[in-house]
Amino acid sequence: MPGDNAKPGGRPQNDPDELSRLLELELIQKRAAWQQANARHKTLKSVSIFFLFIVIVGALVGFYLAFSRVNEERGQRPKVTATPAP
Repeated sequence: MPGDNAKPGGRPQNDPDELSRLLELELIQKRAAWQQANARHKTLKSVSIFFLFIVIVGALVGFYLAFSRVNEERGQRPKVTATPAP
């Protein structure tokens, strides 16, 4: 019959309860996928901030060592006195 909305399985095609259940299931799946993506982004952000912190600390230690070595070499130089020319 043309007005019959039944699927071959015997259930009507436009059952509002079935549609709302399917929609709710789809939204639950999408929410779970969004939460996983959000967790990955948080992890990536944490790792990148930690890496940046390590790079900055490494640069500060490098500058400290370089400047302390320059100061040591400056203190070890013999002082040059001006001698009058004959």
